[in-house]
Amino acid sequence: MSDETDGQKTDFIGSKPRPMSAGEMNEFLQKPWIAKIACLTPDGSPYIAASWYHWDGVAFWVVPRARSEWAHYLARDPRVHLLIDDPSPPLSKVICEGTAVVVEAAVGPYLDNGGMSIWNKIGTYHTGPRYLGERVNEYRGPKNVEPCWTIKIVPRKLTTVRYGFQWASRYKHPELIPDDEGRAEVTPVYYG
Repeated sequence: MSDETDGQKTDFIGSKPRPMSAGEMNEFLQKPWIAKIACLTPDGSPYIAASWYHWDGVAFWVVPRARSEWAHYLARDPRVHLLIDDPSPPLSKVICEGTAVVVEAAVGPYLDNGGMSIWNKIGTYHTGPRYLGERVNEYRGPKNVEPCWTIKIVPRKLTTVRYGFQWASRYKHPELIPDDEGRAEVTPVYYG
């Protein structure tokens, strides 16, 4: 099995971790992955939620339901981390350290002026079709009456990685790797 790295074929087992190009990241983020959203509760404890997301090329958009605890946590403390990953080898991930901006707070699908809420537009044109395909209306029809939040997550830092099965050098301990005679500088200690 081979993987393509910067236009060159490499052995999948031997491929090393590398960052994604901007194009690769944008393509990766258009797939129907689930975002894992880390925020803080009022007492400072970590909280993780899973959500559909929309990447517009600059920021992430998430749409929690009106009673979602994590929407209230992000409104109180906008510090947020997002992890979007493909758990199947070769593993890939995007990590976003960002700031949550509440754009709409628990509004219905239609505003007082009759226009669609932003979250309703995101669901209609982006997340609904991407995650549900042809079955989008089976889900959105009955659910499209409940109020939701629209939260924009503005990245401060984006980290991307495409993995093979090699570890990045910063994780390795060369002194533990046996030489040609099978001797290592240090004998590993195993606890069990």
